[in-house]
Amino acid sequence: MAKQFRKNIRKNIGETIKKYRLAAKMSQMALAERIGISYQQLQKYEKGINNISVYRLQQLSEALRIPISSLLEGQESEMVAEEISEYGLNKEEKRLLDLFRRIDNKNIRRGLVLELKGIVEILKKKHGL
Repeated sequence: MAKQFRKNIRKNIGETIKKYRLAAKMSQMALAERIGISYQQLQKYEKGINNISVYRLQQLSEALRIPISSLLEGQESEMVAEEISEYGLNKEEKRLLDLFRRIDNKNIRRGLVLELKGIVEILKKKHGL
């Protein structure tokens, strides 16, 4: 799962680099020369095949005359989605979490957590865990 996540990030960043390069009406060769790499390496970045360092992102942003943050657009939502799926929640657990998050009252939330802790303690004693 984390491997696919990293692949998606590489691909998204690569597509963004290509989008800004085309908007600047630059060829891969011209942009690659500006930052001191081969056009094949730039191709690999744009296709999401190779990881790209922060230093290289900085060089690209300067060559394209855009803020470095522009090259990372949309990554936050990917990261949040991955963070949740990393836990491997099943359908029932996701439903429970969704319902819990809808409760605005902190006292009710706290009460539910205490209630669940109590249930878990009872089950531990019952099953000798």
